[in-house]
Amino acid sequence: MLEKIRIVLVNTYHPGNIGSAARAMKVMGLDRLYLVSPNQFPHEDANTMAAGAEDILDKIVLCETLEDAVGDCEHVIATSARPRSHQVPAMTPPECALFAHQTPAAEEVAIVFGRERSGLTTEEYELCNKHVFIPANPDYSILNMASAVQIIAYELYQKSLTHFEPVKKEMERPSAKEMKFFLQRMEERLDDAGYFKGKPKDVTLGKLRAYFQRSLPEKAELSLLQGILTRLESEEDWQRRQQIK
Repeated sequence: MLEKIRIVLVNTYHPGNIGSAARAMKVMGLDRLYLVSPNQFPHEDANTMAAGAEDILDKIVLCETLEDAVGDCEHVIATSARPRSHQVPAMTPPECALFAHQTPAAEEVAIVFGRERSGLTTEEYELCNKHVFIPANPDYSILNMASAVQIIAYELYQKSLTHFEPVKKEMERPSAKEMKFFLQRMEERLDDAGYFKGKPKDVTLGKLRAYFQRSLPEKAELSLLQGILTRLESEEDWQRRQQIK
């Protein structure tokens, strides 16, 4: 899905925004960046703000006009916060991502971002056949260009995923023998503290064992619990248990 999408920045004023947009794109799996008459490019500020996405800057396509940048695209989506007298169908970012997802693989999709201060001209807007807007504070709804790219790119990437599984931390669990040793120590400490007086000891211990079986601690967590028990017992008891262990 992402391979058919190009991001088009029109007449970008600050080169740092080009680098920030490239970085936002790379994080979300996009790599086709077109620039229409940028104020300054190449520029060291673009490289600085790209921060690892210089490969996207290296293959930027430079165009003189927006028509040059999107002329071969079936779908041209304008990003604009301003209402237009002849506004094309408008979408939110998630709707835009769904639309891009549903278009055939052979059809090119361009998402166009206007100037930082004034957006797209009427003539440029008329080259677009769709419109995406980012709902924002009506009293101040103008986003930084790179921030707008990040929001749209995020939605596109989420829609491109066919399967998502969070990264799982490898956790080392204690052995049955280690858990048995801990539970025995815990029972003895509770006994020494008089915790079972007036309570059914077997039932209470059964509930505690069931809890640790449902929520088996990590090995590091068990070590922490063992340390607590150690602080609660005498030096003589600790040495005796080390010998048994």
